[in-house]
Amino acid sequence: MEWSPIWESIIVAQFRTKIRNLTIIQCYASTEMTDKDMKAEFHQQLSEKINTVRKRDKIIVMGDMNAKDGPNSEDLEHVMGRHVIGNMNEIGELFSEL
Repeated sequence: MEWSPIWESIIVAQFRTKIRNLTIIQCYASTEMTDKDMKAEFHQQLSEKINTVRKRDKIIVMGDMNAKDGPNSEDLEHVMGRHVIGNMNEIGELFSEL
């Protein structure tokens, strides 16, 4: 149906399928060394785009989030799974809030 760049590292493509529309958001998140404001801006832009997708549409968010989850990801197993290694980084916290 359409595609559009949302931010310097986020692109959205929308497809019409036989069942319902599909929105794919492809992104490459900032690294841990990136300025804190830039990391927050990336997650803000991603969140805003996710919230604009129609509720009955299917949505896939994919890409390199540069996020590390960790043992403090309790209650997020439905998003990240149960098997984690290491410690959650700042980007992991931002992604889990998303």
